[in-house]
Amino acid sequence: MDGEIGGRLIKVCESLNNMLEMTFQGFRKSQETAIKEAEEIRKEIESYSSELTQFLVKKSLSRDGGKEWVKAYLSIVSSFDRMRYNLDGILDRLKKMVHDQVLFTDRAVKEVNDVFQETINLLENLPDLIITQNKLLAQQMEEKGKSISGMADHYSEEHEQRLIEGVCVPQSSPLYLDILFSLKGIIVHTLHISEKLIKLSARV
Repeated sequence: MDGEIGGRLIKVCESLNNMLEMTFQGFRKSQETAIKEAEEIRKEIESYSSELTQFLVKKSLSRDGGKEWVKAYLSIVSSFDRMRYNLDGILDRLKKMVHDQVLFTDRAVKEVNDVFQETINLLENLPDLIITQNKLLAQQMEEKGKSISGMADHYSEEHEQRLIEGVCVPQSSPLYLDILFSLKGIIVHTLHISEKLIKLSARV
């Protein structure tokens, strides 16, 4: 991989991880400060992503087979953007929780914490994969990502059962499910990027 492209990809990825971690802190502490900090990082991601797109398009114009060459990289940038959209969705839910003083049960808090932390751990592997394009690491990430998604699905099903039984508050249910759904979206696009990186390495 072109060193400058790799460096720019890593900048976007690390900013996304910072935003994810700050969003997690906003959930754990129900603090508007952490939510606002996460939104500030979002502006950084938007800037890096836009600069990367412009760089790729410009580079493709001076390279043989430009359009075909650049498609995979633009697909990766698109996945970064969609990860950010999923984080925006979580932040919207957190702001509602703070504004309306919505509380989750202890069990629901633990479940969201679990999925958040595992998603952070998964995303932390992506810069290394960008540098190494290691197939074994990509395979481990895929297995881990599927495991986290399965855990989120299991939690969602158990939550719906608790809702039927009257253990969970209906007001908090959509927020809980939306947060898990958005985290699953981040996982999906992390694995999509992983797959694209390995395909790019095969072309070299």
